[in-house]
Amino acid sequence: MDLKDKVVLVTGAARGIGHAVALRMAQEGARVAMAVRSIEAASGAIARVKAVNSAVFPVEVDLTIGARVEKMVAEVLAQYGTIDVLVNCAFWGPPASLEATTEDFWDKTIDSTLKSVYLCARAVAPTFQAKCAGRIVTIGSLAGKIGEDNRTAYCAAKWGVEGLTAALRIEMAKYDVHVHLISPAATATPFWTTNNVALEGQVLERMIPAETIAEAVVWVLKQPDQVIIPDVPVYNFRNPFEGKSSPFADG
Repeated sequence: MDLKDKVVLVTGAARGIGHAVALRMAQEGARVAMAVRSIEAASGAIARVKAVNSAVFPVEVDLTIGARVEKMVAEVLAQYGTIDVLVNCAFWGPPASLEATTEDFWDKTIDSTLKSVYLCARAVAPTFQAKCAGRIVTIGSLAGKIGEDNRTAYCAAKWGVEGLTAALRIEMAKYDVHVHLISPAATATPFWTTNNVALEGQVLERMIPAETIAEAVVWVLKQPDQVIIPDVPVYNFRNPFEGKSSPFADG
């Protein structure tokens, strides 16, 4: 796929991997729809993408509510006339022990990390099916392949993303729609500092740059139509948290 002038909808586009993807899509000449929780709060991120390519359309949305996701897609279609690529980057998943994982905490993790992917895929599906073309790329996680300490809800959500993506890949193939998963390990994003993990020294040096994940997204999208890349695992060469039982453990 040549990304120039393609309409790419990126969720979680205000920061972290989502923002890196939005920037990279703009560099490729795509028309980028940036899905964010608050346009005002994301104004700096939106300006950075617009500085690369002015064809940027910010959309404010709560990705956990179906009607609002449908409205978001309708707004992007009204703006650009179509959608060619959906990149699911949004998630929420702070650490918590099983005892600390309340029902509300569980629901928020599952809704933000798994349900949002389902809602976005369902919302763009009619457009993709009608034109028998389209790409869906979802950012999974190493936590969707192995268990992690104090991350019961997050691992459950990311494992769910793996299963959802696998099922979508089969279902959407009937419409010539490609469905991909990118599965990063520890990546340098604001997630860590907001959860009291300092990104400095050896930890930062061993982290995967968010830009590397954005490059992986571009790589799978640029593969010829007769090729499908089901999953791209991207792991740390060395463990940033070596000697710890968990990234969130003290010491």
